[in-house]
Amino acid sequence: MTPWILVSLILQGDGLADLCAKYSHYDPNGDGIVEIESVTPLEMQGKDAPVVLVLVEDRLREHLTTAMATYLEDLEADGWDARLVSAKLYAGERHQDGRTLLALRAFFQEVRKTAPRFAGAVLVGSFPEAQLVRSYNRRKKGKITLQEKTAREKKFEDVEFVASIPELVAHRCELILSDLDGRWEERYFETRQRLAGLIGIFPDGVPPRGGECKDFEWRPRVYEDFFFVNDGRFDAAEILDEKDQVVGLRYEPLDKFENGECSERDGKSNNPLARPDIFVSRINARGVAFRPRAELLDEKGKPRRVGSSAKDLWEQDPALERRLLLGYFERNHRYRRGEFENDLKAASIAHGLGSGRGSVAKAISGEGNHVGPPATLVDLVKWLSRPALLRDFRAHSDRWGSVFAKSDVAELESICGTPWAWTRKEEELVPSLSSSKADFYLYRTLWENGVLPDSASFYYHTGCESISPAHSQDRPYNHPDYGRMQGGEALLFYAEGLAVVGRAKVFYDAPRGFYEALADGKTFGEAWGRYFEIESAAKKVEEVGGGIGRKRSYFWSVIGDWTLRLPRRENGSVPSGGDR
Repeated sequence: MTPWILVSLILQGDGLADLCAKYSHYDPNGDGIVEIESVTPLEMQGKDAPVVLVLVEDRLREHLTTAMATYLEDLEADGWDARLVSAKLYAGERHQDGRTLLALRAFFQEVRKTAPRFAGAVLVGSFPEAQLVRSYNRRKKGKITLQEKTAREKKFEDVEFVASIPELVAHRCELILSDLDGRWEERYFETRQRLAGLIGIFPDGVPPRGGECKDFEWRPRVYEDFFFVNDGRFDAAEILDEKDQVVGLRYEPLDKFENGECSERDGKSNNPLARPDIFVSRINARGVAFRPRAELLDEKGKPRRVGSSAKDLWEQDPALERRLLLGYFERNHRYRRGEFENDLKAASIAHGLGSGRGSVAKAISGEGNHVGPPATLVDLVKWLSRPALLRDFRAHSDRWGSVFAKSDVAELESICGTPWAWTRKEEELVPSLSSSKADFYLYRTLWENGVLPDSASFYYHTGCESISPAHSQDRPYNHPDYGRMQGGEALLFYAEGLAVVGRAKVFYDAPRGFYEALADGKTFGEAWGRYFEIESAAKKVEEVGGGIGRKRSYFWSVIGDWTLRLPRRENGSVPSGGDR
């Protein structure tokens, strides 16, 4: 089913009508599938202020009419220029999210030409997303196993080697929609493809431009509907004996052909990488709007103990999705009105990773609420129960949640109330919070039982894949399994969130300059963008995590509302946590 979208658009005069006419029935590659079926202007007024687009699915439009009107008024009051357009985008069964996103990006490019002060977009509802694959010629020294678990397995304990392996580095990459002058059209591949991957062993050291190696392994990877940053180009030829048996490999890394996605401007920076021209974030509750099946609930709608062999216990709930969105925009409105300024404190929690206490203090100084490491789920719930506007969250994570130290289950359930999660015990399903993971089930339990205070929070989450949507590799964005029970969105909607900045990859970095930008009065999106500016200015690759980390800023995106910023004093400074 194809969704309708409402777009808050800032353009001047007749340029809006012309632009909308141009992008009706828009099929950029001429394959008969229309990526943008129609765009119709609903309002053509404008003012001299930065432009923000607000895109809302039509299936949500009538339910969010009042909320959107209030939101647009809030944006205007905060100095933005916002207008309304309806649009219809492709949302069929074909897995071509990247192609549809490129069509929307082309529309944004035209907006930028017509309205040079176009600052960015907020996407409300379910929209196509970009996933990013990167290859890099990584030179390493250490342990490596070739042909693992085969008769030809060979282990090396301390050896130099080159690995050129294409890797999915961002299941969600907002940079591609935000970078309007990059060469992303050239880097998109829709069809399922096997990309070449290779590891070559050089016991005497890797020559600067490669060379011949006896031991090697081909390691291809298969991806579909992806953008490919190919910084790991190489030339390879197998060496044969007189019987045409492979006895070695000539392996030449071609690093000089990297940065193919960068615009001419971005390619000239000290550390060439693509940078955002606008800011884009998403407010999408669809993946976390699930309800338990009816047999799991008692007559009061509360979880109960049942005998069941069912495996799929949850189903999508459109009414809950709308409720979560309405709750979010009410919280957003109240924040903009200053209702939560007394909660202007910094908070940090960590388990398995270093504390973020010192980092978050760069944005809000003064007394705060800081826990761990180590920290348990009981610690986490108590931490969330104390109001704090800015929260630094550090724990090993995946796309569904974050791991904490094991808690006493009885104590955890006494704090959280009736669990909205079940554990299978023999032939029964028993309501229980027996996991040590902070995930959809824990946050849903807190929300259903009203455990958390009436507050609002910005989250800085350094856990791996903390905002990665499930099934981005093999499902289109409109499929029921896409982003199902995503951890970052669960945190945003069930734990009083306003915005979350997180990483969509397994890696070790955190956005440099983020907290300092917030202290300077920048928006949450501008603080995310600061990371790209700092990384691009690096004079040595060692400053940005080496070659493998040189484009690590690509891994990060924002969910929630990027236009928000910390409260300001009349003199323009950010109050400390002790100020009232």
